[in-house]
Amino acid sequence: MRTRILKAMGGTLAALALTTAPTYASTVASADSAAGVRAAACGWDPDAFGAYYNHCNSNSNVVIRVERHLGLPGFDRCVKPGRTYLGSTSEIRYAWYKGVLC
Repeated sequence: MRTRILKAMGGTLAALALTTAPTYASTVASADSAAGVRAAACGWDPDAFGAYYNHCNSNSNVVIRVERHLGLPGFDRCVKPGRTYLGSTSEIRYAWYKGVLC
């Protein structure tokens, strides 16, 4: 009986994890690839030249958390819609939406 309950709970938890997984990194803004413009991901979007955060919602400004390398303290920043330069990827490790408008 106990094994049956644990198996049922495991299946339920697995289904819940699949339906509630975050999609911030996999969301892609549309771009005209024929014109040579690369598609920019919504959220954390580094490239060879720097660290960027691409805020895809055009209706609001949001607060992001910027994490840095080498034990340097991170910081919060308000970003407008569009792609915002955060600094060099040698200094900036990651950035994420804090769930707060500004």
